[in-house]
Amino acid sequence: MTNPNIDRNYLDELLISLSGDKLSEIDFDKLTDWLRELKSSLADSCELQAELKLMREDYLNRIAGMVKAITIVERSSGATEKVLAYLEDLENLSAAELIEQYRKTSHRFRIAFPTTFGLPPVSNNSIAGLKETSDYK
Repeated sequence: MTNPNIDRNYLDELLISLSGDKLSEIDFDKLTDWLRELKSSLADSCELQAELKLMREDYLNRIAGMVKAITIVERSSGATEKVLAYLEDLENLSAAELIEQYRKTSHRFRIAFPTTFGLPPVSNNSIAGLKETSDYK
């Protein structure tokens, strides 16, 4: 199936043929070929869906771990409730939004734990206070 629009158009034609008295107009050779292509395409789609689910779960778990660690370090009042609400909302995000949240969270994590990444601790959590990692090699 090279073009999904062609497949949708063919499917619409097929449905019209099946619903009316046009049953004799169905090209069964074309239908058979199309169903073979559809079968292989559905298998690919199911495999991609499984991979996407696995990657989403990994991103969600990574973000959750970083957010929990940041919350423990920051120790602000009411942070636990905010974090729980934030983590629940993550599951409803699109893939692009989830990637964006991962980038933001990992940036906050690097600021909260600078020594983990070979940087000296920063007292005011200012990005300007961070040094290049090449300075420590």
